[in-house]
Amino acid sequence: MKLKNTLLASALLTTATLSAHAATELTPEQAAALKPYDRVVVTGRFNAIGDAVQAVSRKADKDGAASFYVVDTSDYGNGGNWRVTADLYKEDAPKAEAPKNRIINGVMELPKDQAVELMPYDTVTVQGFYRSQPEVNDAITKAAKAKGAYAFFIVRQVDANQGGNQRITAYIYKKDAEKRVLQSPDAIPADSDAGRAALAKGGEAAKNVEIPGVATTAAVGSGTGVGRFFETQSSKGGRYTVTLPNGTKVEEVNKVTAAQMVPFDNIQFTGNYGNMTEISYQTAKRAAKKGAKYYHITRQWQERGGNITISADLYK
Repeated sequence: MKLKNTLLASALLTTATLSAHAATELTPEQAAALKPYDRVVVTGRFNAIGDAVQAVSRKADKDGAASFYVVDTSDYGNGGNWRVTADLYKEDAPKAEAPKNRIINGVMELPKDQAVELMPYDTVTVQGFYRSQPEVNDAITKAAKAKGAYAFFIVRQVDANQGGNQRITAYIYKKDAEKRVLQSPDAIPADSDAGRAALAKGGEAAKNVEIPGVATTAAVGSGTGVGRFFETQSSKGGRYTVTLPNGTKVEEVNKVTAAQMVPFDNIQFTGNYGNMTEISYQTAKRAAKKGAKYYHITRQWQERGGNITISADLYK
């Protein structure tokens, strides 16, 4: 009896120790700010993205990592197995070296992670034939400088016609640009079952739920009202939404958001689809039939004859 109690206590202690030292998954923003000490690959058959993340977490624990970030997931060997790539971080991981911003014609070029946090005050647009990106940067910064800009970020660059001309639009910023109120694009949808459960739980769990009406870090300048929509936005921002013929809307969640939710079902289907828009539509159509409001495509692989097989988790 004494031995049994000793073994039980030992098991409980081991479980508590493992839980206390479990590696945590970083958000994209946290991972970008730190330098990983190793990159690992985990392969296996996983039923959902959450299972893949748990497998990486176990690998990270085994390697003594304090945290990890899933860099990529892909089909492995066309047999339904996954190949999951992740970066590992120590508890005292050094900060990633911040690259210096370029100054072109006296105007600073902002990377996306900096531009998204700032409020632009105007836009500039140039159109013409440019042989290289440096020529584009030269033209756009001259236009920005003429408006007194301190910094710029190219938000849209498209072909204007068949003759090789381009039309480029950039947000421009003052030196004392106001900081925007933002939230992570990985937040759990507020009207989902997982979102309502997290809000009911409160505390740290509730902080992972999206705040309706607040812009995300996924889109620079989105929702600021600066610039003309057709020049600055390729979409409204936010999640990719499929609207079915009957008016039903189904949204796609990314892998980080999906890992925080519990799927109630999953689907798998095969067909000949020409692009991701068609794949998304076919996935959303099947998701809606099962009563899902959200979906996450977990795997897709090529079959014979040009067909593609798609697997997706479904969420309410």
